[in-house]
Amino acid sequence: MSTRRTNRRPPALSSEIVQGEPMPAGEREIIPVVRVTTYARRRALVGAQRLTGQGGGFVHLKPIAIIARGPDGERRIPIPDKTVQILGGLLLVAFIVPVILMLAVQLMRKR
Repeated sequence: MSTRRTNRRPPALSSEIVQGEPMPAGEREIIPVVRVTTYARRRALVGAQRLTGQGGGFVHLKPIAIIARGPDGERRIPIPDKTVQILGGLLLVAFIVPVILMLAVQLMRKR
């Protein structure tokens, strides 16, 4: 029989979807749904004469939906991330415009 020892640490980066507390709104209940992303970094040094440690991290909450629960049932209403959509469009334009300008310059030089 062999004994195996493992040093399991929780993952440094984790993400999960969490439902908030229901809030009454007339005959309905509104429940927020968020994606919680956490990152933690820690380090410790134990020596003969000293003990040091450091750590840091962050938590990011991103709303992704609202659940509306009422007498007629439950509805999930997604919350689109307009910022990501706009930045994606700007990135696309940033790649396309230089290519079009380069082609225009090449066509003008051939004349």
